[in-house]
Amino acid sequence: MTNNFSCYHYSTWAQKDPITQTEFAIISALNGITILPAIVLNALVLISMWRTPALHTPSMVLMANLALSDFAVGAIAQPILIAYAALKFEVDNWPRTFCYVALMFGNTGTVFGGVSMISITAIALDRFLALHYHLRYPAIVTAKKAIAVCLALWAFSSFLLATWYIFGNGIYVFIVNVCIVVLFGISIVSYSKIYKVIKRHQTQIHVVESSVTACVDTGSKAHNTANTKRYKKSVMNSLVVYFVFVACSTPFACALAYWEVTQSGYLSPILVRLSSSVVFFNSCINPIIYCWKMRELREAVWQSASGLVGVKSRANKGPPSTAWITAIR
Repeated sequence: MTNNFSCYHYSTWAQKDPITQTEFAIISALNGITILPAIVLNALVLISMWRTPALHTPSMVLMANLALSDFAVGAIAQPILIAYAALKFEVDNWPRTFCYVALMFGNTGTVFGGVSMISITAIALDRFLALHYHLRYPAIVTAKKAIAVCLALWAFSSFLLATWYIFGNGIYVFIVNVCIVVLFGISIVSYSKIYKVIKRHQTQIHVVESSVTACVDTGSKAHNTANTKRYKKSVMNSLVVYFVFVACSTPFACALAYWEVTQSGYLSPILVRLSSSVVFFNSCINPIIYCWKMRELREAVWQSASGLVGVKSRANKGPPSTAWITAIR
C-alpha cells in the first residue's frame, strides 16, 4: 500500500494489510450465505414475540433483544463488512469511501456484537434469578424492567464504541477483552450455580419419593417435579445459545488478544476480519436454536410465517401452551 491518508484508527491497518483474493472469498462466502437467513429468521422471531402475549415475559424480552441485535447484524453489519473487504482492493483509488465504510464496520461490529454478548450474559443471570428468588421472581423481574435493561445494554455498547474514538486502538482492545472475560465469567458462574441448585433439588426430590410415609403429598410432588423439568428445559435452551455464541466469538477474542500482545499491523487486521465473519455467522444460528428448542416460539413463528405468505396452518391446534412459561416467569 502506498496510500498516505488519515482514517482515524484505520490508517495503519489500511496501509499495511493488503487483502488477498482468498481472504475476500472466505469473507464473502461466510457473510453472503447468512445475510438473508439472519434477516428473515430474526425478523420472524421478533414479529412472533410481539404478536404473542404469552411470550411477553422478562426472559423472552431479553431473547428478543438478542434477536434484534442479530437482525441488525444481518441487515447492516454483514453487508458493510463485505463492502469493507471489497474496498480494500481499491484503497488507493477510493480512500475517503474506504475510510467511511471502515468506520461503519467498526461502529456496527462494536455496538451489535456488544449487545449480543451482554444479552446472552443477561439471559444467564435471568435464569439464575428465577431460581434464586423463586416465588418472588415475578415481582422482582418484570417485562418493563427487562426492557429497561435492554436499553441499558445498547447504551453501554455505544459507550464502549466511544472509548475507541477517545482512547484509540490500544485502550479500546484492552477494554473489550476485559469485558469479554468478565461477561463469560458471569455466565459460567451463573450456570454453575444453577446446575448445583438443580442437582441438589433433584436429590431432595429423589429422597422424598423414596420415603414411604403418609405425609407425602403426591400431587404436590408431581407439580414440583414438573416445574423443575420445565425450568431445567429453559436453562438448557439458553445454555445452548450461550455455548454456540462462545464457539463463534472465541476466535474474535483471540484475534483481539493477539493484537494487544503483538501490536501486529499486518496479521491482526486479517484475523479480526475473518473472526468477525465467524461472529456474524452466529446471527443466523441463534433463531434456528430458538425455534428448535422452544416449541411455543416455534409454533408462533410458524403462524407468523404462514400469515405473511398467506398460507393457512395445516392444523389449528389453538393457542400455544404457556404452562412452562407461567411456571418460570
